[in-house]
Amino acid sequence: MAALQIVWFKRDLRIVDHRPLAAAVERGLVLPLYVVEPELWRQPDASERQWMFCRESLLELRQALADRGQPLVVRAGDVVQVLERARRQFGIDGLWSHEETGNGWTYQRDKRVGAWARRHGIAWTEIPQFGVTRRMRSRNGWAKRWEVQMTEPITPEPAALQSLEGIDPGVIPERPCSDLLSDACPQRQIGGRSIGLEELNDFLQHRAPRYQRSMSSPNTAFTGCSRLSAYLTWGCLSMREVLQTSRTHSGRGVSSFESRLHWHCHFIQKLEDQPAIEFSDFHPFMRGIRAADAERLRAWSEGRTGVPFVDACMRALRAHGWINFRMRAMLMSFASYNLWLPWRDSGLHLARQF
Repeated sequence: MAALQIVWFKRDLRIVDHRPLAAAVERGLVLPLYVVEPELWRQPDASERQWMFCRESLLELRQALADRGQPLVVRAGDVVQVLERARRQFGIDGLWSHEETGNGWTYQRDKRVGAWARRHGIAWTEIPQFGVTRRMRSRNGWAKRWEVQMTEPITPEPAALQSLEGIDPGVIPERPCSDLLSDACPQRQIGGRSIGLEELNDFLQHRAPRYQRSMSSPNTAFTGCSRLSAYLTWGCLSMREVLQTSRTHSGRGVSSFESRLHWHCHFIQKLEDQPAIEFSDFHPFMRGIRAADAERLRAWSEGRTGVPFVDACMRALRAHGWINFRMRAMLMSFASYNLWLPWRDSGLHLARQF
């Protein structure tokens, strides 16, 4: 077998507008790979509801790739060890992926992958997925650069993939690690590109005209907002295709929606430029002014503070895995200012709920 081009899927679970996949296909045999990383799912911002959405998206991605000749290959374990086994067994000509602005754990993992690739002389090509730019010295011109990136042509899905004989596609597990806590989310959204496209089309055709009026209230936001955040987070849809599709429609609601797509990348850019803000306060003066309080944190996270509006929003979030942006801000503000809880403790709980 000729040396492979490995396309490493992470939070980009689609084949449309997937530039690493398209570039790899032009260079030869492609092994599409997803690695279930147990340690990633043990991080304090991970939850079962997130894995269930991811798993549903993986199942649809596997079928989409299989329809073109080669299903998604899934392995579990440390990604460097998985790649090293592939190198020894088949040889790797190139490694392809999208750039990822994740948490501190994924950043350190990517550094290990980069060191492994350099050690073995394997070119790892990372291609931007959102309007986020690495190693910026200044934010000047970022908005213009975002517009250029988002209006570039959509990369079409590959017409065909050559089948890789003798490679077991592997199992997409029910759980990514044995110790991930059960997490009932009875009204959560279902993962997968097809449902994401349905959500996008329904929003633009039916909900966008009332978007500005309905997005702020929790009573109207569940049916008035786009509900695309999870599909963008897991890359079932690309930001580029969502923006370009929205621009085939008009109206103040669509314009307001586009501004929030811009904000999405704007705040990820802040984390890209200042990764320490995942762990540290913006201002040194604020460090250590709050003390952990397990009882208050538990009451807040379970929606039983005794403040009806706060509790209703938290219970809605627990049941749906989603709540609108003003209520997200309110929940966090209440935890930080009214309950005086350390922001990282309450922030990690919210991260697990979404």
